[in-house]
Amino acid sequence: MKRKIIVIIVFISLIISTLLYFSSDLTIQQTIGNFPIDENNQFSEVTTTLQLIDLNDDDEYTLEWKTTSETTDKIDLSHDIALLFEDGRLIEMMSLAKEKNTLLTQKLKIFGEDSGHFEAITFHYRQKYYPNDIIKSLQSVSHDQLYVLDSPLSPIETFKKPRTSIEIDGKKILDTIIQQNLQYSWQELIDYFHIDSNNYHLVPLTSLVKFNEKSLPSLTAEETKELLGTTWSALYKHYFLGIEKQDGTIVSAIGSSVPLVLFNKSYSHIAIIFISKDGTKYNIIKKVGK
Repeated sequence: MKRKIIVIIVFISLIISTLLYFSSDLTIQQTIGNFPIDENNQFSEVTTTLQLIDLNDDDEYTLEWKTTSETTDKIDLSHDIALLFEDGRLIEMMSLAKEKNTLLTQKLKIFGEDSGHFEAITFHYRQKYYPNDIIKSLQSVSHDQLYVLDSPLSPIETFKKPRTSIEIDGKKILDTIIQQNLQYSWQELIDYFHIDSNNYHLVPLTSLVKFNEKSLPSLTAEETKELLGTTWSALYKHYFLGIEKQDGTIVSAIGSSVPLVLFNKSYSHIAIIFISKDGTKYNIIKKVGK
């Protein structure tokens, strides 16, 4: 009898521990806030990489997608979210969050076939807790891309920047097709939602990395970081975690177009527009209050 009681107690303890673990993990995974920038801490490394690691067949291959971020000091909450697009469509996502650490690393194998342009972007986010309930954030963005050329007349080629005439021509063809499709989709969204694009700075999600080194027009570097924090917070909640349909159900963003971010020129709000896999048009508006 005593042995049965011990077994039951151990079993219950395991269940409680499991529930607490997943509950804690869920809380962390859903935490990307919009807090003042922490100037006392910094990243020592942020990287996103795409590389070919295997040729499976004549036109099938395996890529490795990896993200890394590291801080000089241990941070209270670390969270990286990563998105991978192929030919202008979201094909995969990664997310990793930890407490009280300095290093985050994520890695995923991607199986592909035929020619394509892969583009990956990662938002690296940290929270630091200070006395008097003060929370500050640290953020950065990393990016990588990879072109894959699959021709029946030659082996599969991969490159980030074209070197040969074949790679230059292949990149030009892929870029033209993808940009034409995206521009058509974005213009369709702008027309559908009656947006006056003259009132906005238009930036594709995959180009947000450039604001690591430069500021948005008429904003300081710190103001730009804070606005980008708001942007990524909205992207995380309304795109990364799932898209809310009109009936309230949440569906995956996989298969949707690269979102176009519209920064209102007065910086009173931002808009994020995209088309889901089933063709539904979305316009996420986030007030900034500037």
